[in-house]
Amino acid sequence: MESIKLHQFVPISGEQKPARVPRRKVNGPATAALLIKMATEILTASPTLRHQTNITLTDLAAAEKVRKALLKTPLQ
Repeated sequence: MESIKLHQFVPISGEQKPARVPRRKVNGPATAALLIKMATEILTASPTLRHQTNITLTDLAAAEKVRKALLKTPLQ
């Protein structure tokens, strides 16, 4: 007959606190640029989706210009 292994739990004392993970600094323009890039790639690859959302290739080119401008924006 096989033996069952039970895990031993270590009691948590009040002195020990779990380590807090520091928040990472948010970079809004870089995040917006990434989202624009993702959407542009998806819409460029899907003519049907572009037609459904009434977005032209000219709109996507304009979005790419905005994305590049966002990447040049210094972080405040």
